[in-house]
Amino acid sequence: MTTTVRHCLVALSACAVLTALPTGSSWAQSQDPSTAAIQGQSLAAPPNTDESKVLGSGAAANTTASGEIAPPVTPPAPEAAPPASTATIPASTSWVAKSQADLIVLDKIYGSAREVTTNVGTPFTERFLTITVLACYVRPPDLAPDAAVFLQVTDTKAPAGTPPKFRGWVFAAEPALSGMTDPATDVSVKGCH
Repeated sequence: MTTTVRHCLVALSACAVLTALPTGSSWAQSQDPSTAAIQGQSLAAPPNTDESKVLGSGAAANTTASGEIAPPVTPPAPEAAPPASTATIPASTSWVAKSQADLIVLDKIYGSAREVTTNVGTPFTERFLTITVLACYVRPPDLAPDAAVFLQVTDTKAPAGTPPKFRGWVFAAEPALSGMTDPATDVSVKGCH
């Protein structure tokens, strides 16, 4: 018993017939004569296409003996920059230091959140954690708004000399970048002023 499946490429109007040979045999492919004729044709570029930009400069002369396109010897020259009709003003890259931080402390156990405003260097306690803002910065007004706070979080029940649970930067625009991993409490930045 033989099973025949016909696959057609509608865009090219070509068909290939795949015939399954009896059990234990492999697939065999036979082609219609129209398929061979279409595959032998060279394809022209679409209308209004500059082939030198699509294939690189000298692409027609840059072919191998078998007709394949060879890689370019040198990289293409960069396109000319558009004329500078408007002057660009470089954005400030320095952050502006502030003296107070607005934090949001999330209590994961009770599902509550509260806003805390604290001065830089003044610790406060939340459950069993002591949270200290060591620095607070905002972006200058000519950049997208953001605030960054350098936090130190220590466990009040930990023995003396234990390293802090968290010490690092927390950003208002990217709170997930924080590495704080406390099972009961999370701290995010609302802003600095």
